[in-house]
Amino acid sequence: MPTRFPSLPNISRTTHGHRHSKPAVQAGHTSNLSTGFTIVELLVVVIVIAILATITIVGYRNITARATESSLKSELRTAGTQLSIAKTETGSYPISDSGIKKSDKITFVYGATANTFCLQATHPNLANQPFYTTEAGAIQAGECPAVVATMQGFTPAQCNALATFTGTNDAAIVELTDSRGGTTRTYQVAKLADGKCWMLNNLKLGSTTGTTTLTPADSNVAANFTLPQLTTTGADEYDLPRAYGPVPGDTGAGATNYGYLYNWSAATAGESRTTKPAGSGDAQYSICPANWRLPSGGDTGELAMLNAKMNNAAATDPSISSGAGYYQNWQATGPFKGAFSGSRSGSFNAQGSYGTLWSRSAHASAADVARYAYFNSSAVYPDYNGSRYVGFGVRCLLN
Repeated sequence: MPTRFPSLPNISRTTHGHRHSKPAVQAGHTSNLSTGFTIVELLVVVIVIAILATITIVGYRNITARATESSLKSELRTAGTQLSIAKTETGSYPISDSGIKKSDKITFVYGATANTFCLQATHPNLANQPFYTTEAGAIQAGECPAVVATMQGFTPAQCNALATFTGTNDAAIVELTDSRGGTTRTYQVAKLADGKCWMLNNLKLGSTTGTTTLTPADSNVAANFTLPQLTTTGADEYDLPRAYGPVPGDTGAGATNYGYLYNWSAATAGESRTTKPAGSGDAQYSICPANWRLPSGGDTGELAMLNAKMNNAAATDPSISSGAGYYQNWQATGPFKGAFSGSRSGSFNAQGSYGTLWSRSAHASAADVARYAYFNSSAVYPDYNGSRYVGFGVRCLLN
C-alpha cells in the first residue's frame, strides 16, 4: 500500500519566482498586525505636547517679563535724569511727579525733599513688583524707603514747579509734615492763583501736656520761643502768648480740620503792644514753620489779594473792585479751603459757623488790635480788625 504522509502546513513562500498565497485568517480570530495607537501611546503623546507647550509659554513669559523689566528700569533712569536736571535748574527736586514722563501702564510713587528723592515704579505685567531709584542713581527692586517731605524743607523752586490749584485738580495739592513739639502733623499745601504756596489747613501746633519750644532751625523765630501749653480756659491776654485747643467739635479730618486758636502775641512769636505798637507795620516772625510766615493783612495785603485772585466775578469783570462781589468766597468749590473754627474770647465761640485767620499786620492807629480775615459760607472779609487777645486761626504762607 502506498505510504500516507501527514499534511503540511500552508506556508506562504516563493519558490523559483512563484509567489504562494498567504494563509487565510481563520474565522473567529483577529489579526495582530493593527496599524492604530493604543490609549497609553496617545496619553504619552498628549503629555509630551503639554510639557513642550508649558516650556514654550513659560519661556515666552520670562522673555516678556525681562523685556518689561528692562523697559521699566530704562524709564526710571530717564525719570531720574529729568529730576536731576530740574534740581540743577531750580536748586531743589520737584515736590510732585506731575512733570515726569512715563508710559501709560507704569505707575509712579514719588517723594522728595529739597535734596533727596525716591521714585518707585510698577507695571502690571510684572505683577506690580516695584523698582525704585533715588538721587544716588541706582535702580533697586522693592519699595521706596520713606521720604519725608517736610514743611521746613519745602522750597520756592518746588512751589513754582506745582500746577496752580483751582479747587478741583487735587493732584496739584502736596502733603507736607511738621513734627515740632514731638507730634507729627500733615498739612495740605498748594500754589494758588496768586502764584504763592499756602497751607490749606489751619496750623495745629501745641502741647496739651507741656510747653512747646520753637527754634530758628524749625520755626520762623529769631531765637528760641516757648509756646505755652494749650488750654481751653484761662484769662484773655493782649501781650503774653496764649494758645487754645483742642477746639470743640474738631474732628481733625482733612480740610475741615479746625486747627488750634492763638492770640496775636502767640501767632507772632511773642510780639506785644510794646514791641509791636500801632502803626509799626508787619511782624517779622511767627509760629509758622521755618521758611513760612504769616500773610499780611489789610485791603491791599496778601489775605486780600488771595481772596481777590480767587474771586470768579472779579476775574471775569475787572470793574468789580470792592463790596460783596469782590469778597465773594469760593468756599464750596474753589481753592480757598475755609475752616470754620470760630474764635476764642473768654470761651470758644461759633465753631462750625465762621472762620478767622490772623495776619502779621498791626493796626495803623489802634494799639489793641491787629488785622485778620473773617469768612463764612458766603463771603470773605480780609480787612477785619480784631482785639489782639482773641484766639484766631493761623494759616502760613511760604516765603
